[in-house]
Amino acid sequence: MHNLLCVVLLAAGTSGRSDSWLSDDNEIQFIELLSSFDTRRSQLNLDQTYLSSLENYQVEAVPATEAQYPWIARVVHSRTLDIPHMCTAACIEERIFITAARCIYSLKVHYTTLIYQHTRLPVRAFVLPSKGTKQAFDDIGFIVVEDVPHGHWATVKLYDETNRTDDGFNWFADRFGSAQSGSHKVVGYATQKGIPLTQAPDRLFELTEIPVVVHIVSIHMDGDNGFHVPCYHSCTLKQFKTNSNDPNCKKYHGVEGGAVLNTKTNKLLGLATWGMAWEMESMDFPEYELPVGFAVPNSANFFNDYVCARRIRDDDGEPGMSYQRLCVDDLT
Repeated sequence: MHNLLCVVLLAAGTSGRSDSWLSDDNEIQFIELLSSFDTRRSQLNLDQTYLSSLENYQVEAVPATEAQYPWIARVVHSRTLDIPHMCTAACIEERIFITAARCIYSLKVHYTTLIYQHTRLPVRAFVLPSKGTKQAFDDIGFIVVEDVPHGHWATVKLYDETNRTDDGFNWFADRFGSAQSGSHKVVGYATQKGIPLTQAPDRLFELTEIPVVVHIVSIHMDGDNGFHVPCYHSCTLKQFKTNSNDPNCKKYHGVEGGAVLNTKTNKLLGLATWGMAWEMESMDFPEYELPVGFAVPNSANFFNDYVCARRIRDDDGEPGMSYQRLCVDDLT
């Protein structure tokens, strides 16, 4: 039997406790896939990236409500306050939420709560990726909440129209290789751009959304072979090349854990997980918002960690059984 050993963080007291508009002479290039790159011959390079955390802001996004997305939640690093806001999460099963793994790496389980359907839910455990990538560009973390009185658990279904077959996202290129305007949107809790970081704890985060174009890009550094990752942006490369001042190209929505929805199926395609380093963007391309990368919850590692999250949720406190122990498949 395969090993399900996951990285589990527990609350104290528990049993276990866009397309490329960058020039060729820049270190990082976002290059449209399609005909110009053969993903089947390229080699993944996951040891070096400049992929940074998202800053949870939006530009010209449209207000949304929890009534439209009853499965969405805010992750807050406080047991009693609504601040500091950390990221967005999505409920995929009773008491189980997923978000960008890098959001919860540094959080304390004992201090973290989810605000979901106007209810504060204390966290029981985090399940971090059992096999993570260096910069967490494809990593999804689970949040298991305590069993507290709650009404209906609204959930969002995972996109299951295609199965992942490799780590190079060839399957993604086959399914979403051409820009598909009008088929996707991203929704999450964001603040307005430009608020000083010194005011970060007091920033107001509101639920907003924008339509996005889902595609795949190749990231290159210092002449290496690069690697391919799913991204989204508010306009296509063709739109940008035709008119870089197109209002659609100026929109942006980059929040950790932001839900990328396929509007044809109303299913969750992915979670926003990374963006371009702020220093690179502000220094070289201050007038443009850059693509946002997202993780797709359909890998074998994801489903292994999902089993771990379910076991923790269903644990009845058997003496001597730690949460880490629950996540080993072959118990002896």
